[in-house]
Amino acid sequence: MVSSKNIQTVVHTGVSSLNFGEQFAGAQKRILLHAAIYNRFAENTAVSSALEFALAHHNIVLQAILLPVWRDIVWMDAACKLVRPESSRAEMLEKAEVSLKFFLRLAAQYPQQVVIYEGQTVPACPLVIVDDSLFCGHYVHSQVLAPEGVWMEMTAPVESLLSLAESIAQRELAEAGEEHLLIEQRKELISAMPPQERAMFRYLQEWNAAKGPVIRP
Repeated sequence: MVSSKNIQTVVHTGVSSLNFGEQFAGAQKRILLHAAIYNRFAENTAVSSALEFALAHHNIVLQAILLPVWRDIVWMDAACKLVRPESSRAEMLEKAEVSLKFFLRLAAQYPQQVVIYEGQTVPACPLVIVDDSLFCGHYVHSQVLAPEGVWMEMTAPVESLLSLAESIAQRELAEAGEEHLLIEQRKELISAMPPQERAMFRYLQEWNAAKGPVIRP
């Protein structure tokens, strides 16, 4: 496991410098995707082949959160405009369908390894997690899309932070009637983290909060 003392951050300009094809092919444990729409992954042979390679040869877990453009949700139009401002809702639906078909095909081939979720929150930022590396971009109201923006690459103890995020979420469900106690316990847990770990924890809570219903093949 990566020590919190060794959290490192590298800033990149555009996703092309991240080489997701190489990152995915080298994954050994997990690939977690929270990037709303994935038609570019589906249409990029290097990226799609790398995902299949990791699933077939490294027995990784692949989880993806999709923006459910097909749902009539009050914030969906705003989310679509934030993620892809150049696209109409109809065009976004087409891209979402390409994304869904792509992941459903992978889920049918690797049912024990692939899980697809509907997003249940407005996307806050695009996240890609590969093993203990987290890649984070930004959604902004601009004609320059997130893939061309600034991305951070962070290395940290992803597994332990994910477990903590899930534990806090489960406590919120189990102790819904004890809000004050829960808030204090959560504050104590988070304040005890080193600053670097706490900064990264925000993104893993975003991942956990965004996971909605599982989409099954």
